[in-house]
Amino acid sequence: MLIVFQLLMISETYGQSGTFNMAKSLPYPQGDFYHMIEYQDTIVGYGIGFNNNTEWKQGVAIAKLDSSGNVIAHNFILDEMGDLLATGQAWGNIIRTADGGFAAIAATVYRKSAFLIKMANDLHVEFIKEYPDTVNLSNYFYNMIETPEGYLLFGAIQRPDFYDDGFIRYVDKQGETIWFSFVNYSDYSNGVVSLERLSDNLYIYGIVSGVTPSSSNSSFHLIDTDGNIFTSLITLPEPEIGYLRKIIPLANGDILAYGLKVIEVINNSKRVQSTLSKLDSNFHVEWVRHFGRVSSLNASVILWDFAPAIDGHYIGAGETLVKDGNDPTRRTGWLYKFSTDGDSIWERKINAPFLPLYYTNSGFFAGVGVLGSGNIIAGGSTNEGNTQYCWLVKVTNDGCLDTLFCQPATAVTQPQNRQWQELDIYPIPASSGFNITYSTEIIQVSLLDTQGNLLLKQQNSGTTASIDLPTSLPNGFYFAEIQDKNGYSIRKKICVVK
Repeated sequence: MLIVFQLLMISETYGQSGTFNMAKSLPYPQGDFYHMIEYQDTIVGYGIGFNNNTEWKQGVAIAKLDSSGNVIAHNFILDEMGDLLATGQAWGNIIRTADGGFAAIAATVYRKSAFLIKMANDLHVEFIKEYPDTVNLSNYFYNMIETPEGYLLFGAIQRPDFYDDGFIRYVDKQGETIWFSFVNYSDYSNGVVSLERLSDNLYIYGIVSGVTPSSSNSSFHLIDTDGNIFTSLITLPEPEIGYLRKIIPLANGDILAYGLKVIEVINNSKRVQSTLSKLDSNFHVEWVRHFGRVSSLNASVILWDFAPAIDGHYIGAGETLVKDGNDPTRRTGWLYKFSTDGDSIWERKINAPFLPLYYTNSGFFAGVGVLGSGNIIAGGSTNEGNTQYCWLVKVTNDGCLDTLFCQPATAVTQPQNRQWQELDIYPIPASSGFNITYSTEIIQVSLLDTQGNLLLKQQNSGTTASIDLPTSLPNGFYFAEIQDKNGYSIRKKICVVK
C-alpha cells in the first residue's frame, strides 16, 4: 500500500535527546506523511493507502507511531461501495477528538461524496458518515474542527457552472447534519479555507472569493454554532494580506493570518509570496509581513500547517523550491519560525534524504507538531526517483537539525525485525577517521553534514568499513549513512573532534 499521511503529534517518551535515525517499514509500501497534530507526544499519520496484495485498491490509511517512529497501531479503510477514497495536503484533515479518539475527512474519487470517519483511540472505525453534496467533481474540499456538541465541516462545493461555493456544515457527534449553509460572497469561486475556534460558541472562518475571473479577495467572519454571523471584514481585490490560507487565533483575541500575496503578474501568470498579517479582534489590520520565495501561484511554495512553539512563537511547515547553480530547481521541505509580531526567528530548507540532491529527489512537509520537550517534528513526503517515502524531520526549538528520519514503506517487515543493534561505529568521537562493523555486508558508506549535503561517498565490500575523514573537515556533528547488501540504510550521528 502507498500511504499519504497527515500527522498528529502525541509525548516524547524518550526525553529531549531522542532521535529518529533509521529507515523503517510501515505496513504500506511507499508513501507520504501529509499532516500533523499533537496529542501526548505520539505521532498519528493519516492519508492515502494502496492495497495491492491481491487486487489494487485505494483507501485511506491511519497509523499510530511512538516517538521513536515505531508503529503501534494501524488501520486501512476502504469505501464499502468500491470507490477510491482520498485525502490531500490542503483538505481532508484529521483531528484528535474530546473522547480520546480521532475523526478524519475523506472523499471518493468517482462518487460525488465526502466522508466523516470517526475512530476510537485504537484506530477502530466507530462510524462513517457520507455527504453527497457536489455536482460535477468529487467532494474534495472538506475540512473540520470539533465543537462541544459536534463538528463544523467546511470547504468548497462545486456548482454546475464549475465554480465553487464555500460552505459550512454543522453536524452532531454522530455526523448527522444539524444545519448547512452556503457562505458564498461572489458569483465566482468561493471557498472556506480556514475555520478556528475562539470559544465554545464563537468561531472565526476565512474565505477567498473570486471578484472577477482574474482577481480575488479575502474575508473574515465571526460565527456561532447556530450559524449566526456577527462581524465580517471583506478586503479589496488582490489584498495586501494576500489570498488567505490559514487563520491562527491568539490568546489575547487577535489573529494571525497566513496568505499568498500577488507580487507581480507575468504573461497572465500570478507570482505570489507568503504573507503574515496581524488583525485585532475588530479585524483591523495592524501589520503585514511578506517573506519567502516569489513563485507562481500554482508552484505550491507554501506553508501548509502551523503549531505553537514552546516559547510563544509559531512554526510553519510546508514546501519551497531551491536552485543551486545550473542544477534544475528541486523541491525541499520548508520550516519557518516566526513571532506573533511577524518577526522571522529562523527558517530551514531541508533537502530530501537522498543523494544526489537533484530535482528527482525531492520532498515536502505538510504537517508540524511540537513535543513536550520543545523539539519540533515535521512530517511529509519525500521521493527518490519514482519511489515515495514517509518523511519525518526533527529539529530543536532553535532550528538545529537534530536528526533526519526517512521511513520507506516498500517492505512489510516491522522495524524491530531489523538488527541494527549489531552495527557499531568507533571511535566516537572520531578524529582522522572511523570504523564500522556490521553483521551484514556493507556496500556503501556516505558522510553528510546536518543539512543532508554529501561530503564523501565510499563503496565497500564486507562486514567492516574504514572511512578516512577529509583533513579540512571542521569539528562538529555529521551523519554516516550505511547501506547494506539488502538495500536497507541507516543514518548514525557521529561527532568529529580533531
